[in-house]
Amino acid sequence: MNTCEVQDVASLRPADHISIWDTSRWPFRYTHHGIVFTAGGSKDDISIAHVWSRKTGLRESQADSKFQLTSLTEFLNGRPLPDMRRVQYNSSLVAEASSFLGEVHRTHADAPPVVLARCRFLLGLGQGHFSILSLNCEHVALWCTTGVGWSKQLLSRTETKVPFLTASTKSAQALERLQLQLLGIREVAKQRNKKLEDLAGKRVYLQLKDTGKFAKRFGDELYLVQDDPSEKDWAFRQRPTALRLGVRVQAYNCVRVEFEDYEKPGNVLYASSSGLKLTRRRKMQFKRWFQFELGWDGELQSLRHRRWFVGAQTRDGLLRPFISRDKAATFKIVDADDMDAQSPVIEPSSSDSEDSSYPTAPVIKRAESAPELEHSNDNEDGDSS
Repeated sequence: MNTCEVQDVASLRPADHISIWDTSRWPFRYTHHGIVFTAGGSKDDISIAHVWSRKTGLRESQADSKFQLTSLTEFLNGRPLPDMRRVQYNSSLVAEASSFLGEVHRTHADAPPVVLARCRFLLGLGQGHFSILSLNCEHVALWCTTGVGWSKQLLSRTETKVPFLTASTKSAQALERLQLQLLGIREVAKQRNKKLEDLAGKRVYLQLKDTGKFAKRFGDELYLVQDDPSEKDWAFRQRPTALRLGVRVQAYNCVRVEFEDYEKPGNVLYASSSGLKLTRRRKMQFKRWFQFELGWDGELQSLRHRRWFVGAQTRDGLLRPFISRDKAATFKIVDADDMDAQSPVIEPSSSDSEDSSYPTAPVIKRAESAPELEHSNDNEDGDSS
């Protein structure tokens, strides 16, 4: 299966960059690009921001096209859904080399709020400015996603830094307001990253976002288990596995993390093809294979296996890599000490006999430092997939 293929339109999220293959102009084959503006459960509920016109003639449609919102149904324009792709960013050399032009990029995408702010800035602009070579739908979608107007199909850049923007005082003022808005979004992200850096070296739990499920070690593998910290009966508790967190913030939208078993130092989380495993790093293994990129919404993307996404098997909750983001789970990294402090202290009752024993939380020695994340050169991918 193509790693960029969208199996379920309901999995599309705001700020996703999507493309659809068009084979109607044989012998030419190209992709039309857009940005998911609002999510939904069906093609008619999802809105896409893209350069488009409802006119049918080639010349007429190019002259009338502008950056606007339409439904996903109109974006597809009769083209089959299996030909639609979610454009992948932050990919490996292997994935990029084995993909079609325009489907995979090595660069990082900006955070969703930044992408959507750029989309709002361009809405309604562009009528009469369309150019296949220097200002087409792919140029605009790449600018919204990365801030650089670029077409991988044509290997060309836009003539201006901002699509459709003229050299007028009004345009300059509008662009300044946009830059201030983007600066505010990035500052909020930096504050969030600072809180994550404060957890480096501490005990943390890996929680499935918006649920009571946590990662727990069974053997060498991690599974999602249900745990309620407020539960007073130990029979209904499944205490998560405490992990030691390593963090390296490369940019506001690029955060790498590493997890080590807190009670078994040296056992580091590793993304194998069959599941996530806590294992010792071998000398011949790259350190980045034990690292994950933490996405804006809490996705964990392995730096191994062509940057596959971490998700959970439906049948048993096993955490493992998936080639498609459709099955990616979103996680929250929780301070284990804070969570344990909020849990009720379970004391044996006076009616219990002296030899009765209650399970108690293990006494865990606090780590002195976080795992050291390697400052590797991203241009040298050692993917073994």
